[in-house]
Amino acid sequence: MPDLLLEFLSEEIPARMQARAAEDLQKMVTDRLIAAGLAYEGAKGFATPRRLALSVHGVPARQPDIKEEKKGPRVGAPENAIAGFLKAAGLQSIKQAKVQPDKKGDFYVAVIDKPGRPTLDVIAEMIPDVVRNFPWPKSMRWGTGRLSWVRPLHSIVATFGPETEEPVVVPFDIDGIKGGDETRGHRFMAPGAIKVRRFEDYVAKLEKAKVVLDPARRADVILADAKNLAFAQGYELVEDNGLLAEVAGLVEWPVTLMGTFDKSFLAIPEEVIRATIRNNQKCFVLRDPQTAKLANKFILVANEEAADGGKAIVAGNERVIRARLSDAKFFYETDLKTRLEDRLLKFEHIV
Repeated sequence: MPDLLLEFLSEEIPARMQARAAEDLQKMVTDRLIAAGLAYEGAKGFATPRRLALSVHGVPARQPDIKEEKKGPRVGAPENAIAGFLKAAGLQSIKQAKVQPDKKGDFYVAVIDKPGRPTLDVIAEMIPDVVRNFPWPKSMRWGTGRLSWVRPLHSIVATFGPETEEPVVVPFDIDGIKGGDETRGHRFMAPGAIKVRRFEDYVAKLEKAKVVLDPARRADVILADAKNLAFAQGYELVEDNGLLAEVAGLVEWPVTLMGTFDKSFLAIPEEVIRATIRNNQKCFVLRDPQTAKLANKFILVANEEAADGGKAIVAGNERVIRARLSDAKFFYETDLKTRLEDRLLKFEHIV
């Protein structure tokens, strides 16, 4: 049974939209396949910061042939009613219809044979409809075209065929973007063109081009690497599933790095430190296992293997976190001072 591979490569897909977009793509395509009489064996959608992909396995090569009965006028009906029925049913003569009795008398019934179409033709019509009606929460247009997508759409991979044969490219054109079998790897580390055939081949070639397609696997890599990096330095990772999912949506090739902030900031409550580092820089905090208190360390997740080993990336994050923690410390101390002054005023009033 043939398989279908789709990939929509764009400038960017915001992390908050990725999971829903993968679900929407899977539902839109599979709903249309079922409506066309094409039952499939399995389907799964994927998303990265740049691409939305779908694999549909076990799709029939063509639609099944079907017979459809169309009920017509009563036997003995006026000629104009019979003529209209013949035209609607595609019959040349009323003799081609059969007579079927019911409680109200005998009626003409046309039996229409509808041969199934090649699945490739069905998919070629389906994809432009999916693209033009995709339910992005926010989308944009670019250039002089009328096409709308979350960010400028660069290319569409669309291949279809059985495992034992060379798949074919699904033929369609959406405002100048044609179906193809070429994608691109990591934006910085492997930006060149990549020819793909089917899903397994596509995933393997993306991996070589520094792209981990599956968001669940990216999250697993981030969590494992962050734990190992923390342990190697004598710390424990403070796990955060929400942040993990968000960070997995920000990178195609996760690289974990450790940074440091001044110990004086540890005087701020842990909740304030954690929220500041999490919300502003999407970084994980660490804990000292000996004291069970936060350490003046954090782990960030970069989207590339930098030539300097990530030193510049870490330094940049350290600068921003230092500034944000300075703000947090100021507001925290100001709040404490205000609360103390309010209590003194209340005490003086009572006295």
